[in-house]
Amino acid sequence: MQTASLIFEIIEFAGITAFAISGAMISIVRKMDVFGVVFLGFITALGGGAFRDVFLGVFPPRNFCNAEHLFCAVVTSLCVFIVAKIFNNFFFNNYKKINTIINIFDALGLAAFTISGIRLTVEAGYGDHEFFTIFMGLLTAVGGGLLRDIMSKATPLIFCKNVYATAVLLGAICYFFLGKIVPDLAAILVTFVVVVAIRILAATFHWDLPKIERPTQQ
Repeated sequence: MQTASLIFEIIEFAGITAFAISGAMISIVRKMDVFGVVFLGFITALGGGAFRDVFLGVFPPRNFCNAEHLFCAVVTSLCVFIVAKIFNNFFFNNYKKINTIINIFDALGLAAFTISGIRLTVEAGYGDHEFFTIFMGLLTAVGGGLLRDIMSKATPLIFCKNVYATAVLLGAICYFFLGKIVPDLAAILVTFVVVVAIRILAATFHWDLPKIERPTQQ
């Protein structure tokens, strides 16, 4: 296997694993049963890629035809449930630490799928369409989390949480344009740093985009 293909495959599995962990952990916090935890972990891990493939005209979506990707998402989600079940008291009595772990894995998943979304879109022949390619990176990264939140009746994080989609957008722009002037590995590393750093800093310091708040009653 060529180095570039190997790196891309590692990125795909890193994204699936990271999103399965964050999706399963959020589902546990939202008091889902074991099926709900595994299903939403699975959806978080593979949903963004499914959105991307639908836009690219790939049917059925790649991830749902890849037994290794399916196995990785399901087993990872199940392992998270088992660990949380064993360490039940720690899980629910240390929400701040758990939320930090969720944010870290979520940031890693966002970075990985931003890269894979752009790369597959370029390989599909749309590399000359800057807006579409960057949008595919964004959609691949946030699509799974969007489905997870809708299915669990929560406001999607991309619309309300600490510079969430913005970190992905900046990372997508970075990877798309850097990839034209520097080696792919360098572009990948810079994109990971940009997305993860912005996402973690935003979660730590509660950075938010402007909102219109309901005025307080006098």
